[in-house]
Amino acid sequence: MAATFPLEAAQQALKAALGDVLARGRPDGVFALAPGGPGSVPALADLDAPELHLDLLPETPTLAQVQQLRALGYVPAQAPGEWTHPGGWRLVLCDHGSGWRAQQAALRTLLLADAAAAQTYRAVFTHSGRQAADEALAPAALAHHARTVGFTPAAQVAELFWPLDGFWMFVAGTALDLHLGRVARPHDDLDVALERAAQAQLPQLLRGWRLDVPVDGAYQPYTGPLNAPLHQVHARHPALPGVQLLDVLLSDLSGGLWRYRREPRLTLPLVRARRFSPDGLPYLAPEAVLLFKAGAADRHPRGKDQGDFERVAPTLDRAGRAWLRGALKETQPGHRWLGELD
Repeated sequence: MAATFPLEAAQQALKAALGDVLARGRPDGVFALAPGGPGSVPALADLDAPELHLDLLPETPTLAQVQQLRALGYVPAQAPGEWTHPGGWRLVLCDHGSGWRAQQAALRTLLLADAAAAQTYRAVFTHSGRQAADEALAPAALAHHARTVGFTPAAQVAELFWPLDGFWMFVAGTALDLHLGRVARPHDDLDVALERAAQAQLPQLLRGWRLDVPVDGAYQPYTGPLNAPLHQVHARHPALPGVQLLDVLLSDLSGGLWRYRREPRLTLPLVRARRFSPDGLPYLAPEAVLLFKAGAADRHPRGKDQGDFERVAPTLDRAGRAWLRGALKETQPGHRWLGELD
């Protein structure tokens, strides 16, 4: 308890100084914050300083946020996005698009649960350093995550959504995992697409959950049906394992069609867009998921999305490959994935 108390106090101080997004009404501040790194594992505490992994909004700290960190005693480290504290811990600002935070959380869970894994980590760390140790244990961390978390969050959410009067399905990374039949990486969020017309059923389906709507970057409580362009409800429950939140995405699924939200002229018949896993969990077709992950016209795919493409593109059937290629040519004719889809 004594070892963890400074980190608990540091988390409270960061939220007080930077603001807490979950307190609602502000577009900046702490979105998520948790201990991490080998130094936060009791069996490895002598190896390195413990860390706090911070999801901060905006991702690049503002001048005011930098001043607040300095006022709390934090000093920029040599590594980008890292700050040291004289209390003996390190603050790491997480890259939202890399998937690093979720990978680190899975690794820490393994090291806390498996003494042999912690010993292996210690040996690699001592010989070759932190990055080599993280990479060496990554497959074991993913395997442990798949065994202990796996598709459990999806199954729990499916139990809640089966009574829904309307179409729904898993999307984003979970949809790709369901397509592959395995958990390919840990996820920060669990994403579900819901027929917009059915959203009035959400409070009943998710009774006891915290429901927030991002409006201009700030949270407001979900109090009733949302009209376009608002399309997201963030739902949180302490019993949902392995992910930070359930992201409910309101979609136009009318007329038997799935429509790409960024360009509604791009469609798929719902009977083709809505697939089912062997366990009966509905998910969005992988070619449609990859179209979202291709990024917007003004930015490249994020690191985790590029990894998803490299895993999933070879598994697309001929029709799915042709559809994705055509959709990218229409929306982003110079996209780098096009050469790999020819």
